[in-house]
Amino acid sequence: MTRGQIVLPLLLGLAITTAGGAAWAADGDPAAWQVAVIPYLWAAGLSGDVTVRGVTVSPDASFIDVLQASNSILGFQGHLEVTRGRLGGFADLFYMKLGVDDIGPTKVDLTNRMWLVEFGLQYRVLDTMSADRRGIALDAYVGGRYTDLQLELKPQVTGTVNQSAEWVDPIVGGQVNFGLTERFFIVLRGDIGGFGVGSDFAWSALGLLGYRWHGAGVEWAILGGYKALGQDYTSASGARRFQWDTTMHGPIVGLSIRF
Repeated sequence: MTRGQIVLPLLLGLAITTAGGAAWAADGDPAAWQVAVIPYLWAAGLSGDVTVRGVTVSPDASFIDVLQASNSILGFQGHLEVTRGRLGGFADLFYMKLGVDDIGPTKVDLTNRMWLVEFGLQYRVLDTMSADRRGIALDAYVGGRYTDLQLELKPQVTGTVNQSAEWVDPIVGGQVNFGLTERFFIVLRGDIGGFGVGSDFAWSALGLLGYRWHGAGVEWAILGGYKALGQDYTSASGARRFQWDTTMHGPIVGLSIRF
């Protein structure tokens, strides 16, 4: 299946399910709709083991190493939430082109082009938020993470090899929002998945500190923190073996627009 054949039905399904219902609104009205659009930037480093057509390398590049190669990183990221009452839906789109050079004693160059689409439904399990936004809110969610990955290795002693793979991981997770003051808040989010359906195992973790204010009839928030994503996916064997057993991690910043 092509990327479009997988991603578009997933996003359409999300739009349909969230239209039927979706965390408590900021004004406390359980019948009010809320939409949050969050464009963000994730400066991710890469570590782990990568195999392309039987050629294996073990990259270990921090986000600083990647940023120094400014011509090798390209990204587009955005998060969408639609909520009403205790139910909600979300979608997250991430695209990145990342390059890591001179890996290992044989000096292999790695180029990674990745699409990630996360989608799911969430439920507000606990909400102690006061009118001035102090308290705790806990959401549980289930969904999936679609990965479209294209890898290219350039060993100095042999020719370039490349390979691609697509898979979908089921995920289960939770998110905790801590309202520290009327303006400052902390978000902790994490999930596990794969379970052999796509990846053998996958996980993600996110921690954010936010500052919010109101203007032009909407709620704005600046967010900053750290994100990590681990995936252990393998397909085929021998000369066609493909492996992506890696952790991507680094700082993340974003702007939330909620209305």
